[in-house]
Order: sequence, then C-alpha cells, then structure tokens
Amino acid sequence: MPDTVPGIGSAGAWESGGMDQRWMVDTVDGGHVRLRSGRIGLVSIDATAPVSGGELVLDGDAATFTLRLDLGQMRTGNFLMQAAARSLVSSNNVHVLVYEGRGHEVDGGWNVSGTAVGGTIEVPLELTITAVGTSGDAMSEIEIVGSASVGRVHIPLPGLGTVDDFGFDIDARLAMVSRSS
Repeated sequence: MPDTVPGIGSAGAWESGGMDQRWMVDTVDGGHVRLRSGRIGLVSIDATAPVSGGELVLDGDAATFTLRLDLGQMRTGNFLMQAAARSLVSSNNVHVLVYEGRGHEVDGGWNVSGTAVGGTIEVPLELTITAVGTSGDAMSEIEIVGSASVGRVHIPLPGLGTVDDFGFDIDARLAMVSRSS
C-alpha cells in the first residue's frame, strides 16, 4: 500500500484535487489538548482538556481548522492547580472554548491563525498542523502545536495572584476521520 492518500503527496504536502477535503476530529478516541504555561513564580501549569469536536477543511493550499475544548473537564496533575483551573473556568464563564483558524499550506503542514473564544475569554492563537498518521493514511492523525499569550490573568492561588503576561503552549495529537464534502 502506498504511503500517500488522495490530496497528500509523497512528501506529505497537500495536493489540490479541485475540491475541498474534510476531516473530523475523532472524539471517540478521547483526544486531549495539552496546555502548558511557563514558570509563574515557583510553579507552572500543565493541564489537559478533552476535545469535544473539530474539523479540518483543505481547499487547494487554504486550510480552515475548528476545535472545541471542554474546559469544564480540564485536568491537571496537582490538586492545587486543579482548584485554580476550575476557578479560572468559573470566573470567566468559559466551559467550552471554540477555536476557528484560517491559513495556508507550509512545508509539511498548514499554519492557521484565529481566535479561541469562550465565555469572557478571547485568545488570538496561531497553530501549526501536521499530518502524522501512519499505515498509508497520513491524515488519520494530525499534530497541532502553537502558543498564545492571554495577557493579565488572576490565578486564585496564594502567592501567585495576578500574572501580567500569562502565556501557554499547546500541543496535541488528534485522530481524524475523513468526511465527504
């Protein structure tokens, strides 16, 4: 079986077939997005949020990517950070975060820019998407990476308080399912 799929060339780049191609995030496999902050005082935040939906649409060298995260189910590895994360979600009324980005093909993937919106939060976000699937179907799995700066954030933990420039990195590997257009 060849290492290529319709629309993906031998180098992994998108080849336009004249019509758009759509892939849905396979939420059955339990995809999660990892959010990691830099150091804030003596700590950093490392959390995962489950993906509740999303879609990647490729049309020529143009890409549109949507992603929904269930922040109400966000988890951290530390009970203090878990309490802080829940407080941030509640205080900003952001239980679901919806991202929509648009962009274009770059070497080996796509760069998309957009905004993640939920409750009272709006975060500009740039992502790089790369097809990393195996077994002859490069689009069966994608990797997304990026970073964002939220600005001034109040973290409800003793000793942390207000952080003037809160930023975090994003990474995930998500299973995808082809969808006819």
